[in-house]
Amino acid sequence: MIVGPALPETYSERIESVWDDLVAEFGIERYVNPYPHVTLSPLADDVDVDRVETAVRDACRSHDPVPVRTDGVGVFPQTAVWLPVARSPELAALHRDVVDALAGFGEPPVPFYEPERWFPHVGLALGIDDELAGEIVTYLLEYDFQWAFEFETIAITRPPADADEHELVTEIEL
Repeated sequence: MIVGPALPETYSERIESVWDDLVAEFGIERYVNPYPHVTLSPLADDVDVDRVETAVRDACRSHDPVPVRTDGVGVFPQTAVWLPVARSPELAALHRDVVDALAGFGEPPVPFYEPERWFPHVGLALGIDDELAGEIVTYLLEYDFQWAFEFETIAITRPPADADEHELVTEIEL
C-alpha cells in the first residue's frame, strides 16, 4: 500500500506521458503504480485500509494544500529514475505527520521513508540497471521538469490481489 500526495491532473498527465515515452523508447515496463504521486509512507499490502484511511485523514486535518517545486532528474542506483521534489517545510511537516500517524501499522517494507532519510520524488522508471538508468537520464534531459503546483490530495493506493497495477483506494483533501 502507498500513501502519498497525488499530482494535480495537468502534471499527472505529463508524468503518464513520460512513462509512455520511456516504454516506447526503451522497452521497459510501465511504472507499476499508475497514479503519479510522491510516497509519504509505504505500508504492507495486508494492512487494514479503513484504519489507514482514518489515520491519514486525522493527520491531514491540520494541513492546507502544500506548494511544491520540481526540477531535474534523480537516480537511485540499480533501481530507479525519478523526478526530484523540493523538500519544503510544509511538505516535510505533512510527511512527518503522516508517518507518525501510520507508525502503529508495522514496519514499512523499505526504510527510506523515515523523516530524516526521505527524498521526496515522483517515480519515472523502476527496476532498471545503472547503464540503462544513464541512458534514460540522458533522454529525460530534453524534458522540462521545472514545475510549480500544489498537492491538494493524499492518495492511498494498493496493488490488487488479481492484477498487476495499483488501484486507487481513496483520495483525502488537504
